[in-house]
Amino acid sequence: MKEYQKQRFYALMDPDNYPKIMWQQNQARISIGAGQITGRGFFAGEHHPVPLAENDFIFSYISESLGMLGSLLVMLLLFGLAAKLIATAFRSQDRQGALICVGISAVIAWQTIINIGMNLSLLPVIGITLPFLTAGGTSVLMLYLCMGLALSVYRHNKRNLFDI
Repeated sequence: MKEYQKQRFYALMDPDNYPKIMWQQNQARISIGAGQITGRGFFAGEHHPVPLAENDFIFSYISESLGMLGSLLVMLLLFGLAAKLIATAFRSQDRQGALICVGISAVIAWQTIINIGMNLSLLPVIGITLPFLTAGGTSVLMLYLCMGLALSVYRHNKRNLFDI
């Protein structure tokens, strides 16, 4: 592990001794807190400046704009999608379709957990995007391709969920 990577972990344990490393995450936490319960609104004046708000820190922008309620809604939608993919896996007629859906569900859930953890300074910044919301080209493209695979599995299911 390179020295700057080690320092990211050290900074999480003792953020006061690493202000430069934690600056971006501190700005994200301030932005999340500024949204309070209902948020400031998307077009309601000046937002707290967070570097890379359209990429790694989109969750902080959403939290500031929509507040805690909007953040919870985003999390509910992403984890609800992951749960629906698990249900589709259980309905799948073959093992391959089930594994495809479980794998895609795991990717969406883990990306969501890691990105929100980065925004809340619980995890180091490692560049994991928030599924479907981040302005990352490759990540978004791959998620859409994965959703196409999952929709194909869903479309070819003939079993009901309770026939298992």
